[in-house]
Amino acid sequence: MKLSNILSDRHYNHQPSWQIVYEWENEIAQALHLTITSTPKNKLLGGCLKQKEHRLLNNRFTDYIDAFFTPSTFNSLYFELYTRRNKGFYNNPHVIPIIVDFWNTSSVERLRKNYRHCPGILVTSLEVLNFFKANQINDRLIHFPMSLPTQYALPNDAVFTKKYDIVLAGRTNPVLMDYLKAFELLHPEIEYLYQTIHNGSLYYTSNKNGIVGTFNTRSSYLELIQSAKISFYATPGMDGGEKRTGHFNPVTPRFFELLAAGCHVIARYPTNADTDYFELSSICKSINSYDDFSNQLQQALQSPQPIHRNATYLNKHYTSSRISIINEIHS
Repeated sequence: MKLSNILSDRHYNHQPSWQIVYEWENEIAQALHLTITSTPKNKLLGGCLKQKEHRLLNNRFTDYIDAFFTPSTFNSLYFELYTRRNKGFYNNPHVIPIIVDFWNTSSVERLRKNYRHCPGILVTSLEVLNFFKANQINDRLIHFPMSLPTQYALPNDAVFTKKYDIVLAGRTNPVLMDYLKAFELLHPEIEYLYQTIHNGSLYYTSNKNGIVGTFNTRSSYLELIQSAKISFYATPGMDGGEKRTGHFNPVTPRFFELLAAGCHVIARYPTNADTDYFELSSICKSINSYDDFSNQLQQALQSPQPIHRNATYLNKHYTSSRISIINEIHS
C-alpha cells in the first residue's frame, strides 16, 4: 500500500497532550516524504450526525454518512488517540490508523465491525495488540511501539542543571505520593514540585516555596523535568487507574521524556507484555514497599546524573527507529 499522506487533527486540536503526536507526524512525514493533510473539516459534524444515526436511523444511512466524510483518493496514516465508536474516514480501506490509547473493552463487536475494512492497524501497545488479535479485530495488526521524537535525543555528554530533588510530572501515582510524604517526615530537607490547581489553571508547587509557575508549553514542560534529579513514573492502569484504562498498562512517552531529561526514575508498573518489551526493569525496579522506595530514592539522590545509561537505552526507542515499520507498509 503506497502511502500518500498523514491525516492530522492539528488544525483544530491544540491540547498540549497532542503535541507529541504532531511531532511524530512531522518526523514520519519528513522521513517518508509524505504530506500532512488536515482531517475533514466536517469531522465533528460527521461524528455528531453518526451518533444520532445510531439511535434514530437505519444502518444503510450510516454508509451514506461514511461516504460523504471519507476521502477515497489517498492512502493515509492517521494517529488515533482513542478508538472510535462509529465508522468514518479514520477506519476505511484507504486509512491505516495508529491506535495510541485503547481503554474500552466493552464494545468488541462494534470495534470489529468499524475496523474490519482497514488495510492494517498499527497499535502502540503490545498488550492491546494481543487483545485485538484474540478478538479478531483485524487481519493485519502491526506493533508500532511508543517512541520519543528524535529531536529530543539525549547526547552522551549532556549536562543539566538540577535545581530540584524531585519533579512530579503530570498525574501523580497515589502510592508513590504516600511514600514520598512519609519520606519527607524523616527527611524534611527534600524539595519536590507537584501539580496543583488554582482558579482553574494548573501550576507546579514546591513543598518548600509554594507556587513555582505554570509550564503549559512543550518547551517549558521539558525544561521543568530537566531541572529535576528524580521523577516518578507509573503506568496509567496502576493503583486506581484500572477503571479508566480497562486494566491496560501501556508504557507511555513520559517514561522516555524523563530519561531524556537526565532523570533518575522511581516507578510502579506491573509485569506485562509492554513493560517486558520496553525492559523497564533495566532502568528502574518497580516499587512494592516503602523500604524499596526509601532505598531507591536515597541512592538516586546521592548518584550522578544517569546520562550514559539513559542515552544508551533511548537509542532503541527514538521515532527514527520506528520508521522502518511504516516503510514496510509504504514500499
